[in-house]
Amino acid sequence: MKRYILNMLLLPGVIFLLASCEGFLDTKPTDSVVAETAMKTLYDANVAVNGLYVDMKYQDYYGTNMQLMGDQRGDNIQPRVMSTGWVQIYTLGYESESSSYFEIWSKCYQTIMRCNTLIANLDNLQVTSSGDVAKKNDFLGQAYAVRALVYFDLARLYGYPYLKDNGASLGAVLITTLTTPAESKQPRSTVAETYARVLDDLQTALPLLSKAKNTGHFNYWAAKLLQARVFLYKGDWNNAYTAAVEVINDSPYVLASRDQYINYWKEEGTLETILELFVNAQSGIDADGGYVSYWHNLWHGSPSAGASLIPTVSWINLIQSDPNDIRAQFVRTDSQYDATKAWFNKFPGNGGVNFRYNNPKLLRLSEAYLIAAEGALKGSAGAGVASGYLNTIRKRANPNVADVVATDDLIQIERRKEFIGEGHRFFDQMRLGKPITRLDGDGHNFAQSAGCPGTVDWSYFKVVLPISHTQRKFYPQLQQNPGYTE
Repeated sequence: MKRYILNMLLLPGVIFLLASCEGFLDTKPTDSVVAETAMKTLYDANVAVNGLYVDMKYQDYYGTNMQLMGDQRGDNIQPRVMSTGWVQIYTLGYESESSSYFEIWSKCYQTIMRCNTLIANLDNLQVTSSGDVAKKNDFLGQAYAVRALVYFDLARLYGYPYLKDNGASLGAVLITTLTTPAESKQPRSTVAETYARVLDDLQTALPLLSKAKNTGHFNYWAAKLLQARVFLYKGDWNNAYTAAVEVINDSPYVLASRDQYINYWKEEGTLETILELFVNAQSGIDADGGYVSYWHNLWHGSPSAGASLIPTVSWINLIQSDPNDIRAQFVRTDSQYDATKAWFNKFPGNGGVNFRYNNPKLLRLSEAYLIAAEGALKGSAGAGVASGYLNTIRKRANPNVADVVATDDLIQIERRKEFIGEGHRFFDQMRLGKPITRLDGDGHNFAQSAGCPGTVDWSYFKVVLPISHTQRKFYPQLQQNPGYTE
């Protein structure tokens, strides 16, 4: 399967070639597109909008790496053996002198460049009818919302958690206009400045976006839920609660019921999915049909699925502590292949037909409930309100569990159960200053023996990624994160 593929977004009269060369800003057409002539019609704009999501689907972004950064650096998912399964991510075994790390930095800026180009061109696209104005506004809102998500991800990956130092650590390089690579060779902003950019982009996007379902794209509700998530990470509890509750009360989405929950993961654009990235055999991601390695390496009833990633013993013990929890059905065994390990079967592929084609589900209504619970508990709404949202998710999994009074520990436990495989766990623990523990004596974990501390928290320098040697070679303005070799 190809790790890195050039993408071209074709528009009448101009080619949007946005492939990384050697440095992350050596992309086109940030300095070569003529905004007045690049986009003539709403059809052109629609093609460009679809292109915003292309780079996000690849293995080096939401196709694989973002999920691994959340689950495999956490205590949910791990390699089955030391020889395969992204061991370097699991053990935090990265050093700054490597030529590149996972390509996330470059892939993020390719997407940002697409957003900036589209925003500049849309400003010059003249439309008159009310319907066309609404379409143009929605396209513009999507560009701002996608850019917000990407900058938020850069802050999460390369910057320390906001609450560690009120966002004083290094964040992203903030580029919001069409500019030449030379002009864009800027120092990194702070995490606080990156968050401000994210929230400003979302505030711009929200009144522009349609409220109609548009599952493969950002709509108003996806941007609002992302806003709630950003407020949560920032510790702005009341605003996180308010944004999440708006999604719960006013959006057209509903929670999958307990009876629907297992099959829900086979379905595209249904029930509680607010934003997912559509992947299929026609999406052009990979000619050999092997779209994504993350889900390929989870168990799907056959060792041919890859068989290199498994759930941790601690997650299995947690979920099986209530055998009537519907999510316990994701734990399977395969006596013909390796009866000593339990396997994870949450993602069976679109339609349950081909495990290679799983749509990454980025934003779900379940998250709105658990953000509302945490925001209410830590904000002014209080524990009583928080308990209602928490118990809704708990009882969806098992209607017979008793109601509980919400605590932060109970909310984080529920998030760990609900979002396994979706890339949340490590970021959840880090944003709250809580530890991640993977001890060799805990079942089949081996992070310690591979050189990783058994327990890490936000004080350990490797909880943030380094700026790679390749990027700093071409852009010495990029400050390295503390602890890594300059």
